[in-house]
Amino acid sequence: MKFVFLSLLLFSSFCHAQQTVGIKFEKKLDWKEIKQKAKKENKFIFLDAYTTWCGPCKYMAAKIFPQAQVGDFFNKNFISVSVQIDKTKKDNESIKSWYKDADMIAKTYKINAYPTYLFFNKNGDLVHSITGASSNANDFIAKAKEALNPKTQYSNLKSEYINGKRDSSFLLSLISATIAAGDDSLLHIYINNYFATQNDLLTPQNIKLIAQGTTKSSDIGFNILLKYPKEVEAIIGKEERFRILNIIAFDEEIFPIIMINGKKTVYGGGLSIYGGGEMNKNVNWSAIKTKLNLKYNDLAEQIIFNGKLKYYDWLEDWVNFNNLLLNYTSEGNNVDTALINNMAGKLLQDCKDKKYFQSAINWASILVENKEHPYYLQTYSLLLYKAGENDLAIRYMKEYASLLKNAESINETIKKMKKGEEIE
Repeated sequence: MKFVFLSLLLFSSFCHAQQTVGIKFEKKLDWKEIKQKAKKENKFIFLDAYTTWCGPCKYMAAKIFPQAQVGDFFNKNFISVSVQIDKTKKDNESIKSWYKDADMIAKTYKINAYPTYLFFNKNGDLVHSITGASSNANDFIAKAKEALNPKTQYSNLKSEYINGKRDSSFLLSLISATIAAGDDSLLHIYINNYFATQNDLLTPQNIKLIAQGTTKSSDIGFNILLKYPKEVEAIIGKEERFRILNIIAFDEEIFPIIMINGKKTVYGGGLSIYGGGEMNKNVNWSAIKTKLNLKYNDLAEQIIFNGKLKYYDWLEDWVNFNNLLLNYTSEGNNVDTALINNMAGKLLQDCKDKKYFQSAINWASILVENKEHPYYLQTYSLLLYKAGENDLAIRYMKEYASLLKNAESINETIKKMKKGEEIE
C-alpha cells in the first residue's frame, strides 16, 4: 500500500522541440556519443531531465531555454542534451531511442523531481545538479555558473565536507548547493552542523534554515520551532511553522501506530511516499493525544485531527472521514477552507460511492462562502455532481465560469454535466 503526496505547479503547454535560438540541444547523438563529444571539445555536459507532465519543465523549455543570453552562455560552455524520462504513446523515434539511456540516467543519478538539471565534466563525471525551475534567465545562468566553478560544484563541496571541513561560511555554501540540488536526505545534516557553529539561532537567516532543514524532533531547530512561536512566525509565518511541526509529529507519533511496519520515503520536489506496512484497525487515539499534549501543547488538537484524516483516507473509511470533517466545520471557528478544499479533492480522487458524496456536501458547503478563492466553487460543484445533485452542480460551475477570463474548459465540463457524462 502506498500513499503519494505531491504538489505540482502547472503552466501552459509546450513541447521540447527544435529551437532556432537559445540552447542548442543535441538531437542525433546517444549518451555515449554525447560524452565523447564533450571530451573532444573540452566542454561540460548540461543534461535537462524532464517529463511530459511536468509544468515547470514546460515553462523552462518555452520561456528560458530559447532566450539568446541563455543560449550564448550554454552553447559556449556545454554540450547540451534534453532527455525525456517518462514514456508516452506519442513518443517519436528519437525519444524512443533514448529509453534505455533515460532509464539508466534516472536510476543512476536518482532523479525523482522535475525538472532536474545535471552537469557533468568533460570526463562524464557528475559534478553538479539543480532541481526546479528558474523564474528568469539571469537566475538560471547564475546557477549554471556554479557548475563550472570547482569552489561551488556540489560534488566538490560534498568531498570537502567528508574530509572534515566545517567552518560556517563553507557550510553555508554547502547548504545552498544542497538546496539547489534538491538533496533533502542530506540537508538537515548539514544544517545541524552549521547550527553547531552559531551562538544565536533566532536570527532571520537561521530561522529560515531551521524551516528548511528541520525534519526530526532530534534536529537542533525543533526546539526553536516549538518554544519560540512568536520569533519563528514573524519570519516564516504561522502556517509554515505548523506545517513543519505537524509533519514531524505525524511521522514520529502517529504514523508508526496507524501503519504497522510502515515506511516513509522522501524524494525531491516535495514528494513523500508512505507505505509498505499494514493498517492498524484498532488505534488508541486517546493514548496518541496524551503524548501529543505533552510534547506539542496547544498544537496537539490540530495535529491529531490531521492524523485522523489521513488514517480514514488511507483506510477508505468514508463514514468517519465525513463525520470528522462535519464536526470540524460545525464548530464554526477558524475553519481552514484550504484544508476543506484539499479533503474534498481527496474524496473526489479516492472515493467511488455516491452515498458518501451526499454526506460530504454538508461539510464542504463552506467552500462557496469563500470569495477569495473562486476555484473552490469548482470543487464544490464536482462534489454535488458526484452526489447526484446535477442542477445545483451546474449552477455553481456556471458561477465559477463567470469569474474566469477564459472558461473554455469549464464550459466543456458544464456540457458534460448537462449530458450526465462522467467528469474526471
